[in-house]
Amino acid sequence: MEMGLPQKKEQMLWKRFEPHCPSRTCTVGDKYKLRRISRKPNWLEQGVWANKQEEEILCRCSHCGLVWFQEMSKGMGFDARPVGHYDDLEHPWEFVPLKGKYRIRKENTSRYWRDIRRKAIRPPRWGRVD
Repeated sequence: MEMGLPQKKEQMLWKRFEPHCPSRTCTVGDKYKLRRISRKPNWLEQGVWANKQEEEILCRCSHCGLVWFQEMSKGMGFDARPVGHYDDLEHPWEFVPLKGKYRIRKENTSRYWRDIRRKAIRPPRWGRVD
């Protein structure tokens, strides 16, 4: 038997979602720039607020100004439903609703995380090769 340092069993861990801005163009919107907006803000249009589901919260990236709805139980920015921008560089202190569909970053979707789990590398089982 060889004496030496004890060997650690290496475990393959799943990747985890890290909160960040769902905008595809925002590069600084990490978890410290994301804010949950409590109550109903006076700058948000009535028509936009009417589209909010019961279990959703309103969130905003303080870097790029993107505003979105998302389920309360999910991580900040995960499966976001963007509705517009508030207080961005082009429109200070003004809410600008999005026109048409707005595509969010693929890493912020549940579809991306389902696919990554299917493709995950698993160690071979004892006695055979996968």
